[in-house]
Amino acid sequence: MGSPIDLNVPLAVLIDKGSASASEIVCGVIQDYDRGILLGQRSYGKGLVQNTRDVGYNSKLKLTTAKYYIPSGRCIQSVEYKNGEPVDIPDNRRTPFKTRNGRTVLDGGGVKPDVILDQPADDAIVRSLIDQNIIFDYATQYCLKHPTIGSTSPTEFKFAEFDDFLKYVDNKNFSYETDSEKLLAQLKDKSGKDGFALDAEIKALESKIKASKKQDLMEYKTAVIDLIEKEIVGRYFYQTGKIKIGLRNDEEVRDAISILKDQTRYKQLLQGK
Repeated sequence: MGSPIDLNVPLAVLIDKGSASASEIVCGVIQDYDRGILLGQRSYGKGLVQNTRDVGYNSKLKLTTAKYYIPSGRCIQSVEYKNGEPVDIPDNRRTPFKTRNGRTVLDGGGVKPDVILDQPADDAIVRSLIDQNIIFDYATQYCLKHPTIGSTSPTEFKFAEFDDFLKYVDNKNFSYETDSEKLLAQLKDKSGKDGFALDAEIKALESKIKASKKQDLMEYKTAVIDLIEKEIVGRYFYQTGKIKIGLRNDEEVRDAISILKDQTRYKQLLQGK
């Protein structure tokens, strides 16, 4: 093995549920050796070694032959699944291990970051804006009205017409269903079958949810503007522009840079404080 290039430069790695297999194994090694900090969301949890065997009739069998274990001794393979996807299990059901500095880390499902960050794009309203092509179509309309965006660099562009976007959304009769509404619909159906008279209570809850949804676009304004800016910039500067403005707007990148600049906090995280 070759000698390490550096042992002291501060290191921050971003991970999320899409970090799987080799990427999360490397992240786990960095964490186990306290060589850097991890930020984001728990990784996928794929720590199996698999090989294929011919079984005839132009078919193959994928066979698990081993597991990956990282320096602390833990295996990052997920142990519970639902509909083919890993399921988070409580920390009290995971086996604890220790990093080089004595920090407690857990097995049984991916790598848990040292700094856990929320992921706004997972919220129902943001997903619905994407799935219903509201942002894509608005960006198309915007670009037809603006031959240029007055910027020579994608990172200079700032979207300042959110009120116009809100009007566009209203005209499109945009709608989406929250998790609360899904649960309420199940309650309504179940209570009717069981003979409970909950119509008044359910209507009151429906009214509260409807009123709350009106504020959702404002609550997620920052996340929505980020998506709009990426879509618009992509029309003028293509994929390179989308990547650059994405990095500019990425809160996780900003958090990582902030921690790297704050050596006191950085060292405290590596000591488990």
